[in-house]
Amino acid sequence: MVTTTSPARDTAPQPAAAGREAQTYQPTVDICDRGAEVTITADVPGARPDGIDVTFDDGVLTVHATVPARPLPGRAVIREYGVGDYRRAFRLGTGFDASQITAECRAGVLTVRVPRLAAVRPRTIEVRG
Repeated sequence: MVTTTSPARDTAPQPAAAGREAQTYQPTVDICDRGAEVTITADVPGARPDGIDVTFDDGVLTVHATVPARPLPGRAVIREYGVGDYRRAFRLGTGFDASQITAECRAGVLTVRVPRLAAVRPRTIEVRG
């Protein structure tokens, strides 16, 4: 079972770290149970692979993606497009192989694969007649 550890206001931006004008957003995700693994796909537009941290500690998977500030080509008259970092955490619980977790980011989409331990993977039992 996967649960989010984020506050109830998942889509509300939060103030960024001191000294930055950007916001911190909670990315929208798709979580899929594929039997042998769980995949988490998150939209993190503007983030680069070298600016993304994925950690797994005590059953909690945390994603933090840093997005650099976007310079404007002149004086802003209206500024509606928010630029900021992304942070989200998920409680996965036990039964996952932390040493085999992989993550890749392509075109602003982060995909994290969290394999289950072999002992807890679902399996099909052959019925003989």
